[in-house]
Amino acid sequence: MERDLGERLDGERILEESPGDLGLLLWRTVRDVALWAITPEESRAGLFADGTAGARLRLVTAVELPGRLAAPVDTLHGLLGEPDRADAEIVMLCCGEVAAWARGAGLPHTAVAFAQAGAAAAPLSGDAALFVGVCALEAGQIARADTWMRRALAVARRERNWSAYSSALVELGAVGERRGKLLPAERFYRLAMRAGRRHGERSAQMRAAHALFRLARQKGEEGSAAQFALSAQRSFDGETAGAWNLLLDLARFWTDVDESGRAGGALRRLVPALLTLDLGGQLAAFALTARAQAAPGRPRSGSMAWRAAWVLLGNRELPDAVRCAAAVDLAYAARIGCDLRAFRAARRAVLGLAPQAEFPAVAERIAALWPDGEASRMDRAS
Repeated sequence: MERDLGERLDGERILEESPGDLGLLLWRTVRDVALWAITPEESRAGLFADGTAGARLRLVTAVELPGRLAAPVDTLHGLLGEPDRADAEIVMLCCGEVAAWARGAGLPHTAVAFAQAGAAAAPLSGDAALFVGVCALEAGQIARADTWMRRALAVARRERNWSAYSSALVELGAVGERRGKLLPAERFYRLAMRAGRRHGERSAQMRAAHALFRLARQKGEEGSAAQFALSAQRSFDGETAGAWNLLLDLARFWTDVDESGRAGGALRRLVPALLTLDLGGQLAAFALTARAQAAPGRPRSGSMAWRAAWVLLGNRELPDAVRCAAAVDLAYAARIGCDLRAFRAARRAVLGLAPQAEFPAVAERIAALWPDGEASRMDRAS
């Protein structure tokens, strides 16, 4: 629970992720906080030797801290200077700030160490325990993540923190998926859906429904996938990380099963956040919109989305697989709109981007969409 497998020294991966003075400062900080957290309140007054505060101050002033890191680190060292008077909640919040900075800076093990120090400072906080589990999962520390998620579940239930409780169930499902144990994962996701529904936690309910939708699709259970898709849409929470990508997944699903009305609904809901997506997400959204808005004999339907998709399709920095999927959607849009020239342009893009292993299947799919014989008759007629 307190150390990752293979870790020989507490916090050693902080030094690996940040060699130099910054890493040393963070390492010493998290060790001091952890020591303070496990020390009984009545014994904290003499916790650190005389002169420690001065040495700590000299180290802090000698290191040039990133802007977002300065306030929480300074505050932590100020609190540790008077260990018998330090406030546990402030310690937890400062550790959480450092952990959040580390996540954004691509330092996952540093994030785990500070999140865990914060949870040790506030052992009765379900949110703090959940945060450790989330950071551990991101860092690939699966066993540690599982332990902290289960602790979060127990603590959150005790404090009646239903947001942390429901989220911990979702994360335990994610842990099961990472381990390849899909049956336990599905069980936790179903429990999370029920808990989210019972306690009005839309975010957890949406995330669990999305995960169950994804698992159902993997198993080829389209009926179950449709039910979970509807549940995810009903509980949609745009404030949740990844929520807008959920709408893309659902739009893709409804398009694949010829539910153009529902696909269009998901895409229209996505419009306000379209520019917050990465370029790959924007390309997928524009191409799907062009396909959803296409109508027989009306090649200009969805023309704005069509043009935007073609602009992004030319971005060679995007993965070929993303561009190929968008080109397939544009081929469908051109076929529905009976625009042979546009179809041929999309077909060329598809065949030029298709992965080698998938090329025969992709080529057959596109050929069946508008056979050459039918295209030739249209050429003669025009």
